Amino acid sequence: MNHQAIIPLEGASGEATIYRRMLMTKGQATREAYATDLADFARFLGLNSLENLPDSAWHRLGTEHVAAYLESLKTRINGAIGERLSTSTIARRMAAVRELLKEAVLQGKWSQRKLDYVASRLKPPQVTHQHRPGITHEEQVRILEAADAQQGLKGARDYALLRLWLDTGLRSAEVAALKTKDLMVREGQPVIIVRHGKGDRQREVGIEAYTAHVVQQWLSESGQARDENWPIFVWVRKFGRGEEAEYRVVNSEKHLSGVGLWMLVKRYAKAAGIESEISPHSFRVAWVTDSLNGGAPLRHVTAAGGWTTSAMPERIYDRGVWREPVSRYRKRALPRRKSNGHADQEE
Repeated sequence: MNHQAIIPLEGASGEATIYRRMLMTKGQATREAYATDLADFARFLGLNSLENLPDSAWHRLGTEHVAAYLESLKTRINGAIGERLSTSTIARRMAAVRELLKEAVLQGKWSQRKLDYVASRLKPPQVTHQHRPGITHEEQVRILEAADAQQGLKGARDYALLRLWLDTGLRSAEVAALKTKDLMVREGQPVIIVRHGKGDRQREVGIEAYTAHVVQQWLSESGQARDENWPIFVWVRKFGRGEEAEYRVVNSEKHLSGVGLWMLVKRYAKAAGIESEISPHSFRVAWVTDSLNGGAPLRHVTAAGGWTTSAMPERIYDRGVWREPVSRYRKRALPRRKSNGHADQEE
């Protein structure tokens, strides 16, 4: 964080409306995402929040500030995971900034000329779809066994979370946002309600009966079941020492964060002896691949995964399709090498 604001507020006064008006035009999920991304932009500018930035101070924001922010995103290292920001994260944050600037133009507090410059010259890197690898069936088994070996309330939470993730392929943000009331039974089928998926769309995702059982077991043991509006998955911490130590919920109303989910996946990947560079997104890749390889209709996978078209699960997420050698489509096999060095001839 900057020690001195890039946009000094001395002498600035008046009502702050631009940030709030921009958020009012968005759905709940988009509003929350934009608020998070714009909080990062505010920190870069050296401000506590954009929410209280007076309208009279907007003329001090120049395109050079936006350019510097974009450059910082391209070179920044996420300290929690030790990696550069993904192209999708950079694109999302810049999209939030542009939406804010559009609102400032509409309110007459920023010039259209500056906005045109940002749109044409300050473009984020092209989003790549080089997603992390999925998780093989054997690796999935080892991860669940590692979670099952974890003692106490932490083991109950982690096993339920990982099992639910493998059963549904939810996005990280969707897993983190789940509330107790989102686990229910519809016409005899256990389902998870994703209330604010991508594009603020709601959907139902069916889950196996045993998955529902272990999630409900965690909710009962942790006490999260006491309030339907509490998160399903929350932080736990070990209290006490020695044999008397036990895991307890830290805050019943605080959701696990994206970083928390990332750390949990990394911990169990290491415990399971998995050498692949898997991430939370690997659960989604594995779910699509396993479902399609098992014969699930593409239309079913598309709906359950929260996509509006089949392009993403069909072309990008189904890694099994691309691993299959194209050469197997040959009608006649190529000759093989004999032990004496002479090749068999095709029959």
